[in-house]
Amino acid sequence: MAQTVLGTLRELQEADLRLRALEQKKAAHDRSAKVMASQIEQHKREIEALRQKEKKARRVADEKELEVRSKRDEIARLRQQQMQVKDNRQYQALQNEIKFAELSISKIEDDILNDYADIEAVQGQVQAAQAELARQEQALAALRVEIEGRKAEVDAEIEASRRRREDIASQLPPKIVAQFQRIADRLDGEALAPVIRDEEEDDFICGGCHMTVTQNTYVVLAGHSSDRLVTCPNCTRILHLED
Repeated sequence: MAQTVLGTLRELQEADLRLRALEQKKAAHDRSAKVMASQIEQHKREIEALRQKEKKARRVADEKELEVRSKRDEIARLRQQQMQVKDNRQYQALQNEIKFAELSISKIEDDILNDYADIEAVQGQVQAAQAELARQEQALAALRVEIEGRKAEVDAEIEASRRRREDIASQLPPKIVAQFQRIADRLDGEALAPVIRDEEEDDFICGGCHMTVTQNTYVVLAGHSSDRLVTCPNCTRILHLED
């Protein structure tokens, strides 16, 4: 019985691994679309941040333009006062204020030119980012079409693989299937492992965890003398002999 059960269990593991691989394949497709969609959302946030940066730079430039106009009005007022004063000292004081205002205007205008250069640079970044966003959105749309096109095929493979697994499992006692399932869920489907002879060390090892198992384990499996399953004492995988 043990050999028959082991043979069926090995078929079950093969079917189980196949099913897991297909489900992971389907999940990977969904994940790739979600990752790309997340990247697109991040890209949109970056574009919005650039636009806010442009708005802030433009607002600062506008405030400086207002300051320039205010200083020009101040200069006009000072020149008007110059025309009314008769004292040379007062005239010179007003002239100094005018020169100071003109210097301030010159500096502010230089700043404004730098601000507009920054605005143009940000606008270039926005345009480049929008072009990249359009490319990413096209790539996501193409990926979704591809996923949808392959979905029916993958789903059909998964269903066929699940039916095969259930058919094999139905040939085994429920208790053994439950034991297999517990180990498979814990070890990514690898519920069985071969006992390997280590010629150099004259030992037997578990092909799953590579820890030593007793010679008696090998004898039991080789002699078909037990109708119970033998498990690795370290990893709990169900053991069988190598082909």
